[in-house]
Amino acid sequence: MRRSTVQDTLSAPRWSSAALIALVAAAACAPAVPPEAPSPLDELPATEPEVRVALVVDTSESRIEHRGGVVIRDVETGERLAEAPTSGRIEVTAEAEQVRLSIAGRRVGPARALRIEPERDGSLIVDERPYRGTVTIRAEAGNNIAVINHVDMEAYLLGVVPRELGPVGEDLIEASKAQAVAARTYAISRLGRREARGFDVYATVADQVYGGVRDEHEPITRAVLETAGEILTHNQVPIEAYYHSTCAGQTAAIDEVWDEDPRAYLQSVVDINPETGRAWDHFSSRFRWTQRWTAEEIHEILSETLADSLDLGPDGVGELLDMEILERTQSNRIRRMRIETEAGSVEVGGDRVRWILRTPEGPILNSSLFDVSLIRDRDGELREVVADGQGWGHGIGMCQVGAMGRARDGGQDYRTILETYYPNTTLRRLY
Repeated sequence: MRRSTVQDTLSAPRWSSAALIALVAAAACAPAVPPEAPSPLDELPATEPEVRVALVVDTSESRIEHRGGVVIRDVETGERLAEAPTSGRIEVTAEAEQVRLSIAGRRVGPARALRIEPERDGSLIVDERPYRGTVTIRAEAGNNIAVINHVDMEAYLLGVVPRELGPVGEDLIEASKAQAVAARTYAISRLGRREARGFDVYATVADQVYGGVRDEHEPITRAVLETAGEILTHNQVPIEAYYHSTCAGQTAAIDEVWDEDPRAYLQSVVDINPETGRAWDHFSSRFRWTQRWTAEEIHEILSETLADSLDLGPDGVGELLDMEILERTQSNRIRRMRIETEAGSVEVGGDRVRWILRTPEGPILNSSLFDVSLIRDRDGELREVVADGQGWGHGIGMCQVGAMGRARDGGQDYRTILETYYPNTTLRRLY
């Protein structure tokens, strides 16, 4: 779930006390839902489960070091292949869908997958980041490897919540607890859903951003531990607990944004403080925003993003002729927008508009809650496209900055925050 953090989403100085609040996830949870449904409660473990986190995938190399002794095992057979009693570096190579390791002057493998297990108080460092638990190196197609961290659920969350919410202080402990429950529920719902690849979740915005030991932070650690094992369910099944940074006063139902069936717990929620009439997330710097493109920039972007929607001839997408918002959703996000170019006309909507109208710098547009204007010169030539918008992220589920407002300004506890953003759910302790 990210890439930036909330620090630059917060505009009011009082929200950057002690430790500055890092950026809330731009998209937070994944913008696509794996096809398998979450397992019902009676099929889930009654004890704390292990999470398999893909730290690196589809790569030919990764820097792995160990602090203290380690043992190397063949994952398929469990056989102990090698060990190193002291700290060092592990070289990894892959060939013909097999991996080899070089450790303490000894070559290990080939094997389909090799597990690196720290001994006693040892730790593993992948690409200069330390991680708890163990690491598996799996061979992938094309002589690539995947580096997968096997870690207990609560230890995983210690490295997720600070990246998704930011290193917040004691004044936002209830928002931290709400984020911990949402992140735990999301992870539980993903267990086993990428079995063919040998992991459960990515360590990126494709699922939830996970930074390992380096990002652990008090009092977020306390928030995780005090809610240990707690998840949200609907009809005895863990929910798909999506969340995002800034909703600008109203969240979106899942079917407004993605091509998904409605969920009773992912409805559009009005997120306004009844005492002030202001949105709970009004202090976010992404509450209102403006994005501009020159004629040259929008041409270059649409030439790439509309390539799969228009039958582009030798002249490509051609000049942008018009943009018109045709229909909005319940939460005022764009359901349908027409983009007309010299190559033809196409309708886009939902979260896809953020990819079609990506920014000149590369990232996708902040949200699908915006108005658009085409600025022309006196001769009618297009000079600029301007989007005036609100919010950051897909808008589904918990509004992270709104949760901060509810916790700090509204004095709401994490149970109330979760009930608000995920209606028709039950908070229960799984283990």
